[in-house]
Amino acid sequence: MSLYTNEEWLESSEFSFCTTLYSFYECEIKEPHSHEFIEIAYIAGGSGTHEYRGHWYPISTGDVLVIEPNIEHSYQSNKNDNLLVYNILMQPSLLSSELEALFKVTSFIDFFFLEPFLRKYVDFQSFLKLNPHEHIDMQFRLNRILKEFEEKEMGYRITIKTLLIEMFIFLSRCYDRRIHKSMAYLTSEEEIIRRICEFIELHHAQPLTLSQICQLCGMSTSAFSNKFKQKVGQTFVEFRNNIRIKVAKELLLKTDDKIIEIATKTGFDDLSFFNRTFKQESGMSPGDFRKNHLVMK
Repeated sequence: MSLYTNEEWLESSEFSFCTTLYSFYECEIKEPHSHEFIEIAYIAGGSGTHEYRGHWYPISTGDVLVIEPNIEHSYQSNKNDNLLVYNILMQPSLLSSELEALFKVTSFIDFFFLEPFLRKYVDFQSFLKLNPHEHIDMQFRLNRILKEFEEKEMGYRITIKTLLIEMFIFLSRCYDRRIHKSMAYLTSEEEIIRRICEFIELHHAQPLTLSQICQLCGMSTSAFSNKFKQKVGQTFVEFRNNIRIKVAKELLLKTDDKIIEIATKTGFDDLSFFNRTFKQESGMSPGDFRKNHLVMK
């Protein structure tokens, strides 16, 4: 069994944190290991099994796991499936003062998530499954944290700490709703569509399909398509392509990238389709758009 140390995995003793996004392909096994830090794992896609304390448990999209230090565990993806896992690795000391202060003034924070960070010795495994609406929210949060950590722009450490606290509050609320089932959590159709629009904007360059989006929000293709068109005034494909073209326009004006590079960056694998879509939306080709606006400057 491997032991993952703070020095190997966390950024530094001053900022004891790391986050990664892993893909486990069909039947791939992550070797059994333990670590000196806490791991928060979120299953963002696929299905598989999680070995914890010598037992195997099924895991799938929406599962949240907290693995305390020095406990052996591993992952394996299922046959004919891939497993997508966000990992947040950290020492409790990273947020100890913030969480202690937050706990004193925030009554709805549940010990289910906060106590492991406030105890010196932890004997704890948390398990929570998010519903499709919560899943979208969780992915937004994790992507923001991952982006901050990868880009490391000015103030990224403070930003990450703030985002982590927000994430723990969000997860605590999700858990609290499970405990208090009499207070059912109902999300309006308007809120669902708004979240989906935000998700599309965030992931516009990815090969998003209608079926993937429908799976995210837990609707059938026909039901989602009707509701989306009704609320937004465009089809899913029209909305996605408009977002891509909007970003493409910014790149045409603010960079020297070639048109084929911009097409790829904005999610268009076919240059001719990009040119055709761009012209339908703006009334001119990408080349003419760049030339005309540069002349105007």
